[in-house]
Amino acid sequence: MAGVSHWQEFLSCYRQHFEVVRADTPSLLDEAHRLRYQVYCIENRYENPGQQANGRERDVYDDRSVHSLLIHRRSGVAAGTMRVILPGMVTQDLPLPINTVTDSGLQQLLRQLSPSHTAEISRFAVSKAFRRGCTEPEDRRLLRYITIGLFRGALEICREHEIQYICAVMERALIRLLARLGLAFEHVGGLIEHHGARQPCFARVDRLIEGSRAEGTLLWRYASEVTEL
Repeated sequence: MAGVSHWQEFLSCYRQHFEVVRADTPSLLDEAHRLRYQVYCIENRYENPGQQANGRERDVYDDRSVHSLLIHRRSGVAAGTMRVILPGMVTQDLPLPINTVTDSGLQQLLRQLSPSHTAEISRFAVSKAFRRGCTEPEDRRLLRYITIGLFRGALEICREHEIQYICAVMERALIRLLARLGLAFEHVGGLIEHHGARQPCFARVDRLIEGSRAEGTLLWRYASEVTEL
């Protein structure tokens, strides 16, 4: 990655403008659900707004998830959110969402991962309204990499809960961006149709952490003000 001093300046700017917080209070969790409704039901129409109550998007996986918010410091606005769905406590629990949108062949591959130590990044959302409202030059400069703080937060959650594998269903463009930051996810099968064209993928958490520490991924390492992994 060219120009370490350039990235140090960039990352200092990122920290000044954004912070990642755990949505671990009723008010913060409500904000995460409100933002999900905005992105999934209004901006993109991925989910039916008529099936949600009080302008909040929720589903059956929320109670076994850890949620995070990306906060724009100057305005206090929640720009993005994501959750990590933790493994079920009993065998009768619902399978992770990735298993409900892939075919039987892909599900067989995913079953080779340790179910009790596998989690899923889900409900990843960055508001289009926030992006459009960014008029300051420094804010607009950061938009391309706005997501990295949320993924850094996801690794922190995985470490805390002793997760060995993390899976997701993401746009390939996002997978490529993460790979450039040293965070390589393996494809599971080909593209599927789920909220648009998406790629099922997974990674070993320890390898993601190793990648995040690599010399060429300074951007990722300094993306948010959390403790070192």
